[in-house]
Amino acid sequence: MIAWLRHRPVTAHCEADRWRFDPRYTQGRCPICGWKPEGAPDAPRWLAIANRWDWEMLGLLLLADVLVLLGLIVAHAAGILR
Repeated sequence: MIAWLRHRPVTAHCEADRWRFDPRYTQGRCPICGWKPEGAPDAPRWLAIANRWDWEMLGLLLLADVLVLLGLIVAHAAGILR
């Protein structure tokens, strides 16, 4: 199995609050006092990848694809394309 696909639990323990938490889902900080453990991930891998994508540009490209497809359908129905 690919190493990065394996799920390994990530937990941190805040000594001030005696609270165990997963820093990936709390922006890398303790949800009670805000302590940040060393080397803690800020987000799950899928969220970090999704935040890197430019979703507006992806939506614009999808809209352009749909419009081209619609134009081809109309051109075929009008007899312009055979």
